Amino acid sequence: MSEFNDNEEGYVYVIGSDAKHYYQASDEAKLQGCESVIVSVTCHDGVTLGSGSTQYKCRTCGGSLNSHSKECAMRTTVSGDDGLDLSGLDELENEYNAEAAALQSQIDALEAENAELVKQIAAATVEEAATLRQQYNRNKDEITRLESDLSAVRKKQDELAQAKEEAAADNAVPTDDYYRIPALMQECRNAYSLTWQGDGWWSGYSYLREATAPNINGTITFKATLSIARKPKYFLGIKIHRAIMQISWELTAEYSDTEVVDIIELNPAMSESEKATLVNDRLSEIARQYPSCEITTEYVKSEPVEEDTTTDTYHLLWASDRLEIARQVEARLTNIFADLVALEKMMNYKLSIIDVLKDIAPFVNDERGRRLTLVEECRRRWLRGAANSLHSVDYNGKYEETDDERREERE
Repeated sequence: MSEFNDNEEGYVYVIGSDAKHYYQASDEAKLQGCESVIVSVTCHDGVTLGSGSTQYKCRTCGGSLNSHSKECAMRTTVSGDDGLDLSGLDELENEYNAEAAALQSQIDALEAENAELVKQIAAATVEEAATLRQQYNRNKDEITRLESDLSAVRKKQDELAQAKEEAAADNAVPTDDYYRIPALMQECRNAYSLTWQGDGWWSGYSYLREATAPNINGTITFKATLSIARKPKYFLGIKIHRAIMQISWELTAEYSDTEVVDIIELNPAMSESEKATLVNDRLSEIARQYPSCEITTEYVKSEPVEEDTTTDTYHLLWASDRLEIARQVEARLTNIFADLVALEKMMNYKLSIIDVLKDIAPFVNDERGRRLTLVEECRRRWLRGAANSLHSVDYNGKYEETDDERREERE
C-alpha cells in the first residue's frame, strides 16, 4: 500500500470492502430426488453512452435555482437573453455628470467671488477689511464643502465607469447560449436513433427522459442537471453580469441479462447432505465470480416410478409371430409402392391429337387402282390362301382386300 501511495499525483489508496451480497443456499430438502441443478445469474449493468456539460448566460436568472431557471433551461429560442439592459447605467451617468457640473459651477463662482474680495480688502480700510475677510472665509469654507461633495460625485463616476467596463466584458466568458436541454436531446436522438418513451420529468433540478434504441437492449435514460456556474453581479441594483447556468448531461443505458453459468450433475448414489455440500460450494464460487448479479437455482427432479395396480397381463410375441407381422407389413408396402408407380405412369402418359383422329376417322384406301408389283401380287395370293375367312371376292370375280387385311398390312 505504501508503494501505491508514493506517487506524484498525490493519490491516497486505502483498503476497503464492499457490502455483503447474499444469495440463497441449497439444503437437503430441496435436493431430495434431484438429478441436476441449473444455476443461472441475472446481471444488471449500466453503461454511459455519452456525457458532457454546457453553459449559457441567462439575463433573467437570479442567484439561486428556481422554477424560472427550469423554464429558461428548457427554452428552444433565447432571443430574450441576447444581452444586458444597461439603460440604468446611462441614466446614472447623466445624473452624476449633471451633479458634478452643478458643484463645479458653484465652486467656480465662489472662487471668483473670493478673488474679487481679495482686491477689495487690499483697497479697503481696516474696519471694511475685517468684514470682507469674514466673507472670504465663509466662501472658503463653502468651497471646501463643495469640493468634498464633488470628490464623492467623482468617485461615483469612477465606480460607474468601472461597472460599465465590467458590463462590457460580460461576453468575455465563452458560453453556448443557444445550446440548452432541447438541443442536447435532439443531438442525442440523432446520434443514437433514439425513440423517446413518454414525456420527461424534473427530479429536483435534474431533467430525465427515457428512450429506446434499435441496437441497444435496455432502457436508455437522458439526464440533465442544472446548476449555477457564476452568480449574477449588480451595481446599485442594476445587473452588470448575467448568471452563467451550467447543464451537466449524460446518456446511460441499463439492461439485465440472464444466462446459465453451470449445470451441476448429481450422482444418485450420493447422500442428500453430500449433494447439498457440493451444490453450496459451487454456488459460493459463482457468487464470488459474479458479485453484482442475482443467483437463481432450478432443481431438476426425476418423476417417481408409478406403481401398476391394474390386473392387466402383458403378452410377448414369439419370434415367428414378429416375422409374420413384418412380412405382412412388407407386402402392404410393396402393394402401395406398385400403386404409386402405376399412378405415376398414368399421370405421365400422353396421347397426341393425331392418334385420336386416326382412331375416329374412316379408313381411306389410297392403294386402290394402283398396279401391283410381282412381290405385292404374290403376297396377296399368299394371304388369300392362308386366310380365306378374312377375304372376300367382288361380283366380277376380282379380289378385293378387306379392312382387316389392310390394317394388318400396315402393322
